[in-house]
Amino acid sequence: MSTSEITPKNTFAAIDIGSNSFHMAVAGATTSHLQMIDKLRRPVRLGSGLDKDHNIDQQTMDRALDCLAIFQQRLRGVPGEQIRAVGTNTLRRARNAKAFNDAAEEILGIPIEIISGREEARLIYTGVTYGLRDQKKRLVIDIGGGSTEFIAGTGITPGLMESINMGCVSSSQRWFSDTDNLERRFEKAIKQAQVETQPLTSQYLKHGWEHCIGSSGTIKATERILIGLGLSGTGIDRKGLEQAIKIICKKGPEVVEGIESVSSDRHAVILGGLSVLSACFRSLNIDFMTVSHSALREGVIVDLGGETLNEHVRHNAVSEMQRRFQIDVDQASRVTGTADTLFQSLKDTWKLTPKTDFPTLHWATELHEIGLSVSHSQYHKHGDYLLRNADMPGFSRKDQALLASLVRNHRRKICLEVTSNMKESERQRYNYLLLILRLAVLFHRTRGSSDIPALNVSANQQQLTIEIDESWLTNNPLTDTDLQEEIKLTGALGINLFIERVRF
Repeated sequence: MSTSEITPKNTFAAIDIGSNSFHMAVAGATTSHLQMIDKLRRPVRLGSGLDKDHNIDQQTMDRALDCLAIFQQRLRGVPGEQIRAVGTNTLRRARNAKAFNDAAEEILGIPIEIISGREEARLIYTGVTYGLRDQKKRLVIDIGGGSTEFIAGTGITPGLMESINMGCVSSSQRWFSDTDNLERRFEKAIKQAQVETQPLTSQYLKHGWEHCIGSSGTIKATERILIGLGLSGTGIDRKGLEQAIKIICKKGPEVVEGIESVSSDRHAVILGGLSVLSACFRSLNIDFMTVSHSALREGVIVDLGGETLNEHVRHNAVSEMQRRFQIDVDQASRVTGTADTLFQSLKDTWKLTPKTDFPTLHWATELHEIGLSVSHSQYHKHGDYLLRNADMPGFSRKDQALLASLVRNHRRKICLEVTSNMKESERQRYNYLLLILRLAVLFHRTRGSSDIPALNVSANQQQLTIEIDESWLTNNPLTDTDLQEEIKLTGALGINLFIERVRF
C-alpha cells in the first residue's frame, strides 16, 4: 500500500503518554498489514513533574498539554474512534490524573485510557512481535520512564507479563542527581534494580527464550552508545554493556554527550536507564538483546486496526475470570440472553451503541456474580473490588471501573457515589445499562432454565414501561414482588419504571 492509497477510513493513530516521553504513531491499514506513515516524539518528562504528594505540578502539566496540542494538529482528519491515547506509570500514580485527563480530552477530543502495568506489557509485546511469523520463545523487555515491562511469550502470543516500578526517570532521580563517585552510584542502582526484579526471575528463567528483544528509548540509546564507543555493531551484548558503564564511570557522563546519535534530551535519564538495563541482564542471565523500534504505541495501533484481535483478547480475559472465580456460566448465559433482548428493544431510544455499550453490558452480565467467590453476603461489593483491581488484558482502567460500577449496583440499593466522577453523558449511559442489567438479573433470580414471559417494552429518556403477562406474574410472585421493589429503587437513576400487567 502506498501513502497515496491511505484515507481517513483506513488510518489509525495511537498516543503513548509515557513517564519520560510522549509518542504518537499514525498508520494506514490494509486487509493484510499496517503501514506506519508518521511518528512524533516529545521529551515531556511527566514523571519528573510528580511532587512529594504525587501530583503533577502545573509547569509539567502545561508542558504535557502543549505537546498534546501539537499531536492534535497531526490527528486532524483521523476519525475519533480510530484514535486511542493511553497513559502509563505516571498517570497510574498521579493523584491529579483526572484533572490532567479532563484537560487532555478537551484538546484531543478523546479520553485518555490509563492502562494497568500488565496491559501495558501485553500491548508492548503485541507491537514488538507484530509481523513475526515464527513460533520462537521470546523475552521482551521495555524500560520506560517510570516502569519496566517483562514479557515472555511464544510467537506473537504473550505468556508471562509483569510490570515493575522502576524506570530511567525514577532511577536517575534517585541515584544520579549528581555525578560524583559514579562507580558507587551505579553499583547501588544496579543492586536495587536487581532486588526489584528478583521476584520474577525464576519464573521467567523457567519459561526460557530463544530470542531476547528490547524496546524503548533507553534500549535504543544504549545500542547507539555501544556503537559510538566501538563496543558493538548492532544489538546489545552483556560484555559491551558492562564496558560502557565502566567507561562512563571513568570518564564521566560527558562521554555519552559526545555521541551524536544519542539525543540531548536522553542525557538526563540515560544513567538510570543503563543501571536498570544492566540489572535486567544480570538477573535474567541475558547474553544478547536485539533492539526493536516498535513498542507500546505500535501495539495500540495493532489492537485498533485489528479490532477482532482486541475483542478476542477481552473475551479471553472475561472467560478466564469466570474460570478463576468459578462463576456459574449457565446462570450468566441466562442473564445475558435477557439483557440482549432488552438492549435490542431500547438501544435506539436510549442511543446505546452496539460497538461500545453492547460489549460492556455483556461483560457485566457474564461477571455480575464474581463476588460470590468471596462471600454471598454483599457479594456485589466484593465483585466491585475484584473487577477494579484484577489484571484484565484488553481492558483499560476506565473500562474496568465502569464494569465494576455496574456489578456494584446490579442488586439492592443503588450507590450513586460510583458515578460521581462521570460526565453527564457517561452517567446517563451508565444508568441505562445498569437498569437493563438489574432487570435481567431480577428475571432470573430463581436460576431456573424456564423462559421468561414475552415482554413489551417502550421507553423515552426518563421512562421505561414493561408490559408483562398477568398470569405469569401471578404464577411467579417472587418476581412480581421484586419488580415492585425495583420501581422504588431505580428512581435513584432518574428513570421512572412502570410495570403493567396485561393479558396476552
